[in-house]
Amino acid sequence: MKNYKNIHQMTNHLLSKFIPQEFLTYLQKDNILQIRIGDQISKDMTILFSDIRSFTALTEKTSSEGIFAFLNQYFGKMNELIQNHNGLIDKYIGDAILAIFPDSSEDAITCAIEMQKYVKETTFQIGEKWKKISMGIGIHSGNVLLGVVGGNQLMQTTVISDVVNTASRLESLTKEYGAPIIISEDVFKYTNEEKNHELRFLDCASIRGKEKLTFICEVYDFEDKEQIKLKNFTKDSFDLGLMTYQSGEYQRAWEIFLDILTINPKDQAAAYYLNKTASFLVEGIEKHYPKLREDCVKWNESWSTKIDLIDNQHKILFTIINDLERAIHFNKGMEILKRIFYNLKIYTFTHFSLEEALMYRAHFPDLDHHKEEHKKFIAEVEKGEHSLQKDSLDVSLEILHFLCKWLTNHIQKSDRDGYAPYLISTDQVVSTV
Repeated sequence: MKNYKNIHQMTNHLLSKFIPQEFLTYLQKDNILQIRIGDQISKDMTILFSDIRSFTALTEKTSSEGIFAFLNQYFGKMNELIQNHNGLIDKYIGDAILAIFPDSSEDAITCAIEMQKYVKETTFQIGEKWKKISMGIGIHSGNVLLGVVGGNQLMQTTVISDVVNTASRLESLTKEYGAPIIISEDVFKYTNEEKNHELRFLDCASIRGKEKLTFICEVYDFEDKEQIKLKNFTKDSFDLGLMTYQSGEYQRAWEIFLDILTINPKDQAAAYYLNKTASFLVEGIEKHYPKLREDCVKWNESWSTKIDLIDNQHKILFTIINDLERAIHFNKGMEILKRIFYNLKIYTFTHFSLEEALMYRAHFPDLDHHKEEHKKFIAEVEKGEHSLQKDSLDVSLEILHFLCKWLTNHIQKSDRDGYAPYLISTDQVVSTV
């Protein structure tokens, strides 16, 4: 009898690694043998969904042994942190984690902060190389079904709810907004004021599969002291920028976000809105003509500055120039051409102002020369704009070709090989290296 009890205990202990005891408790089962397909409960819970950034690129050319060794180190620590904060892992999905926090959304937020701190402070061995990684975390609360699904040959416990889908989609938004932890309004309203989390409103986002807009916030307690200080300092400006953006005042909005980035160049959410507002200023041009012509200038990844914010703006400049070339080629009306030239001037000014602010903040020694180059480019844009006042398409086309050549040369020499390495070396920007 004693041996039977020992074997029974060992079996339950082993199986608990596949189905946590907490699941059995919620399903009101004493042991795993009592579980039946269809067992389920309905309960308000908080769902945390996390995913490693660029996992495929991180593990490229790594052996299967190396990949699993890395994942097991990572999952082992994540599992420990989740358990320490009263959560449990429902499942691993590739490199992603789906965890549930049955008691408190505060547990999920605190856990997410600790998870990000661990990843931020740790260098992981992936194969033969040591690498830094990053991840996104989405958190949402609501009613979920926890139960047993499957067939006679295979069954498992799981959580089923739109809450799970929303948490996953919030995680995907972390890439878009550059905010590593995003929580929903349903999580935010239950946050503990005494904890005094560092957070700010991000957007009223449209989540695929949901009719209503979702109020989302960024949590940034895990950031270093300097970033927390700068984000807190610019929080009122960020809120004003969002309100201005949402009211459709895009010109004023990009000015606000440009000011924020001048103070804090690492603010990726502000960079997201700077690019978005500037894009709205040039929106709709492509609707005026068919895209039946190859781009006159194409982005080449070898031109990358390794600074996402700058690279994205370079790509938008290329898009505007290509729009302009096609509009000229298809003999579109002067009003369309004037609008495109105006948009090019506005976006060029936005981009150059940001570059110069970053260089000034980092005390870049060649700033004055760089500013002179920018003035030449803007002068040519204004020259092209002026030529249209005289209905001179030939001059505009000639200027366009100059802009293409100048921009590609400037990006490679003055940006990629010039100020970008300097900014990265002084830790003034977020590098993609």
